[in-house]
Amino acid sequence: MSQNESLDAQLDPEMRPIVLAMRQRMAERAPMTELAPKAMRERAAADFAVWNRDPPAVGAVRDLVLDVAPQALGARVYAPSECEDGGGLLVHFHGGGWVIGDIDFEDRACRIVAERSGVKVLSVDYRLAPEAKFPAPVNDCANAIRWARANAGELGVSADKIAAGGASAGANLAMAAALALRDAGEPPPAFLALLYGVFAMRTDTPSYGIYGNGLYGLGVEAMDFFMKSYLQSPDDRGHPYASPAFGDLHHMPSAYLAVAAMDPLRDDSYALAEALQRAGAPVEVREYAGVIHGFTQFSSACAKGREALEDLADALKTALAV
Repeated sequence: MSQNESLDAQLDPEMRPIVLAMRQRMAERAPMTELAPKAMRERAAADFAVWNRDPPAVGAVRDLVLDVAPQALGARVYAPSECEDGGGLLVHFHGGGWVIGDIDFEDRACRIVAERSGVKVLSVDYRLAPEAKFPAPVNDCANAIRWARANAGELGVSADKIAAGGASAGANLAMAAALALRDAGEPPPAFLALLYGVFAMRTDTPSYGIYGNGLYGLGVEAMDFFMKSYLQSPDDRGHPYASPAFGDLHHMPSAYLAVAAMDPLRDDSYALAEALQRAGAPVEVREYAGVIHGFTQFSSACAKGREALEDLADALKTALAV
């Protein structure tokens, strides 16, 4: 049995057909990294629209605009069916390698988290690279958290129960925004809810060596492309807002990290968890066997994707004591 056959045998039964269909699409069309940003985003939006069809119900959903400088940001608020004024809020940042994605990208995931946790979710449409390079998206995300605090009354939440989180690149931005707020002398978010994030600008970890060939979704070539698109120069790779696992993480809040076992970024989450623990922050890490990077996007067909979102929602609810 080849190494790939051995790895394929480890795939969760519901994950396997998703991975095989992904491979077929990859074989039939040009690599995403060869497309212009606009075409790349359009392709990704079409691919993930399928997984956001027939979304689960929540109490209310509304779109709004965050009046922040230097550019107003689109956003969407998800209110659970049962929530009281003065409860918690998760400021959520979508994934997509800092280059693709929008507030529709993880609509189903935001609904599941809001409804399960009883916590409102504010999903933010931050600016994308390469048009807006590092650290502009970090500033957008920090400003979104500031906006949520300043407008907590209007949102019907408590300003001291505002968490931050995201998936993949969005988890990177949530962590970076927390550090930026701390460095500006402001309180970091009350909690960090992080899904399979990019926490170090490198592709040489053991998990990249095992899963980075592109057969399990995200690969080394794609990550290198995303990093180069996002960062202004190679020197930015060492900046703590780009690679928070290597930064000073003192005075960070407690964090919950969800990890996909078959993900090139798996080791990033463990590196961040260890760094947070060394700095004194309580951390919970939960790994899900047999699933690939981005697996919560497939929650309509993969039970482990929904399980991970519900586990995160439970951790969020407990952390914010809603």
